[in-house]
Amino acid sequence: MSKSPNARRIGGPLAWDQLSRPDAEQCQRFLAESLSLLLGDVLRSILSDASPALAADESAIERYRNLADSLADGESRRRTGVGITRAGLAKRCVTWLKLLLTPAPSVPTTAAMREFIDALGLFPALFDSDPSARSRRARLTWLLTHDRRLDASTREAATALIEACEHLGVLLWPDAETA
Repeated sequence: MSKSPNARRIGGPLAWDQLSRPDAEQCQRFLAESLSLLLGDVLRSILSDASPALAADESAIERYRNLADSLADGESRRRTGVGITRAGLAKRCVTWLKLLLTPAPSVPTTAAMREFIDALGLFPALFDSDPSARSRRARLTWLLTHDRRLDASTREAATALIEACEHLGVLLWPDAETA
């Protein structure tokens, strides 16, 4: 029997709600992209007044709670209180992103995605005042921008991470660029 578009299907056509429902991989991508945008917004608010110790905005906390509810899939977890700092919220976003984006060893990934994940591993250097953190910030900046300067500031590293977060969708949905 031919596979023409006019061929009859056994059991009738699928309903739209079944066809439009994202699969597990798509859900994971949506959540990762949403978390990266939230991380970018939190880092932007930190850079605006250079104060990671201030309490995070309630709207950012609410966005995080909604994403965490989706990620935890109904399992019990530690609630995020209103008093969480911006840096604390950013660290939680990074932790989830690393979990969502780190592939299994047998799964091939692009170099750009590996560099983004490696940069997330260097994230704590943004808020570290230790002189050795400067080289980790420079490495983070290099991974995201390929700028080889060795004296990357916290602002430059955070800006590079914000830009990478805003463009994570291109790494997660490579087919959308060619469509």
